Amino acid sequence: MRSLVMISCLLISYLVSSGQEKRRSAEELFELGETANNEGNYARAVDWLTQCLAVKPGFTDAYFARAYAREQLKDIDGALTDYSIYLERMPNSPEALFSRGQIFYQLKKYDQAYEDFVRFLQAPPGATTTIYFSQSAHVGSTNPVTTAQSGNKPLIYNYLGVIEQKRNKPEVAVAWLDSAIVLNKTEADFYVNRALARQMLKDSVGAKADLEKALSLQPNHTGALHNLAVTKRAQGSRQEAQSSVDQAIDADSSMLAPYLERAYQRMEGGYFKGALEDYTQALEIERRDPEIWLSRGIVRDRLKDYTGAFADYTQAIELKENYVKAWINRANVLLKLERYKDAVDDYTVALVYVPDSGAAYYNRAIARERLKQLPAACEDLRKAESLGMKVDTKLKKKICGD
Repeated sequence: MRSLVMISCLLISYLVSSGQEKRRSAEELFELGETANNEGNYARAVDWLTQCLAVKPGFTDAYFARAYAREQLKDIDGALTDYSIYLERMPNSPEALFSRGQIFYQLKKYDQAYEDFVRFLQAPPGATTTIYFSQSAHVGSTNPVTTAQSGNKPLIYNYLGVIEQKRNKPEVAVAWLDSAIVLNKTEADFYVNRALARQMLKDSVGAKADLEKALSLQPNHTGALHNLAVTKRAQGSRQEAQSSVDQAIDADSSMLAPYLERAYQRMEGGYFKGALEDYTQALEIERRDPEIWLSRGIVRDRLKDYTGAFADYTQAIELKENYVKAWINRANVLLKLERYKDAVDDYTVALVYVPDSGAAYYNRAIARERLKQLPAACEDLRKAESLGMKVDTKLKKKICGD
């Protein structure tokens, strides 16, 4: 009997607590969500705020709070949806425009990002409580703490400048970045980004001056060191370029671009083992870029590691099926490995994507000649010649008899 009483009491207690949970108002659930956000418990915040919106779908502030929590959880699509709903109801919210603009930028939706940032600049001033650790639009340094309307104008100008670079409007990009620098003359990122826009305009003097200014503000700025190395290489100062890129890697070994630049420099200098090391390190950072796999394949090819080169070209093709250069390079390696039939197949695929590739016809002719397919080889050779390839006279006589 006592056990039954205890069970009944527990059941009643559970039902009461459940009833209390159900009776929570949307306002209470919102407060719980806000508290969880402030404590950094973003998954719990999403849960509370979702419950809040289930009780009261028109609770506008809950969408913004949930968007913020989702953003911290890297649920970018969910955050974008919530910010968009919030902006339908609060179209002039600088905080939401700023946040959604950054998400659009991350997603490479530059037109939408541009629109949000311009709307931010046009939004009337108002109260704001959200604090941001702003990040550069182009390089990975962390800037001072700001709120959406207290000091973020130069950062917005910076974003707009970088977006205009990506939209291939370097003159407009320079103008936006000039505005960013007028408002904040001590941010190295702004000078680096303006240098990149000036490089697009072939203003190497202005670009170099900006990069040197960035380094005077932040001596170990990886982006400045890397781009200064690129500039010096273009000017023929190979030793200075190497020194700059070495400094960039020492400053931040997690950055991709300096390894790619140094690998390129080492390839140009014939130091293929060093280039191989750098491309391998680059692939530790970014494995989804087919061009890096292709480049490492080229290095391995030059080191006569044909099996390794074949593997790298294959990976490039898997990432980008229509990557003609990878198909041709892999076919060339198959020729060296005396896998002539496979080489013919790869050249044929390349010609599906680029029917006027004289190199593919020429090399397929060689592979077919090795397979004793002389009529087909001759046809390929004549096609290559018609496309402007210079055909070796002896090879032509051997294959075509003339």
